Amino acid sequence: MSTLSIPNAVERLLRGRFGPESMTPLTEATPGLALAEAYDIQRNLEQAVVARGERVIGWKVGFTGAAAQAAYGVTEPVAGFMLASGVFSSGDAVPAARFVGLGVEAEVAFLLKADLAGPGVTAASALLAVEGALPALELIDLRFAGKPRGVDMVADGVATNAIVLGRPLTSVMGLDLALEGVVFEQNGEVVATNTAAEVMGNPLHSLAWLANTLGRMGRGLRTGDVVLTGSISKILRPKAGESVRASFTRLGSVACRFV
Repeated sequence: MSTLSIPNAVERLLRGRFGPESMTPLTEATPGLALAEAYDIQRNLEQAVVARGERVIGWKVGFTGAAAQAAYGVTEPVAGFMLASGVFSSGDAVPAARFVGLGVEAEVAFLLKADLAGPGVTAASALLAVEGALPALELIDLRFAGKPRGVDMVADGVATNAIVLGRPLTSVMGLDLALEGVVFEQNGEVVATNTAAEVMGNPLHSLAWLANTLGRMGRGLRTGDVVLTGSISKILRPKAGESVRASFTRLGSVACRFV
């Protein structure tokens, strides 16, 4: 990184998260920022928030669709860490003030019962490490102004802010998650219907991709980790006073309201 040091980048990203405040993309000052450098910044950001007393509880996968990858100038999904301070339960009231630019995505979440790391992880082997699946909402925070690139998003942890987890925890042995349907509602009105096949053909492919990607970094998933596998439907942009619900075919439903 020629014009932006990692400590300076992390300082800016911390202000964006904990202000919270809007940021200019890192690539405005460093247009040549590479994906590996972006993950290096994210790793340093993770260490900085942990030093502040935060706890990492798992990982998210983003840009699982070709359209999102093309929009952000990447050729594969991306990964970011998630924090315990951002975990809500279904039905909770979520403060809108914690977000710079709130977006809501419907996702399948996995809870792991065993460590999992690449190389060589497949959907079938990933399944063996899964305790079960949960209906989830990811409450992303679009903190960048202007036109951020994929590497900006990676450096910032892929817009992570909060997640809402529903119940019950459902065993996925024998379930074809590609056929798992979701009805997405905002303020009680259906706004989209999709299937989990939108996520790389099957959310288990996303989990396998994450395990292999972390493995290349010398890292891995751990027992007890929560993994958000990627957006199944459109991104909703609710405001304070509004609510969102995602109802799945077999995994139950998850909802929250913003205050």
